[in-house]
Amino acid sequence: MQPYFYSFSEFIAMGKHGAFVWSCWAITVGAMLVFVLYSRRQRQALIKQLTIQQARQAQRSVNKTTSVTNKHSH
Repeated sequence: MQPYFYSFSEFIAMGKHGAFVWSCWAITVGAMLVFVLYSRRQRQALIKQLTIQQARQAQRSVNKTTSVTNKHSH
C-alpha cells in the first residue's frame, strides 16, 4: 500500500485543492465554535432570567402571605 501524500507539504496542497479543502475546514470549525459560544451565552442568559423570575415569584408568595395575614389580623 502506498501513501497518498509523501510529505507534509503535499498533504497541505491536497493535489492543488488545498485552498478549497482547508478553507472549508476553517469555515466549518469556525461555525461550530460560534455556535458553541452562542449557545453558552444563551444558556447563561436563560439561567439568569429564570433566577430573576423565581426570585420574583418567591417575593410575590411572601407578599400574598403577608397580605392575607394582615387582612385576618384586623
